Amino acid sequence: MQNMEGLVLDENEEALAPAVVIATIALLAVFVVGALVSVVGLVA
Repeated sequence: MQNMEGLVLDENEEALAPAVVIATIALLAVFVVGALVSVVGLVA
């Protein structure tokens, strides 16, 4: 059972990494878009 749990944890970690990267990129994209909208709003 311990070996199965180890495999499951390993699979979850491998599947979690891309999700974290995508979430981080999404947050950065939202921040950048918000900053651009603020700058354009101030200039306009």
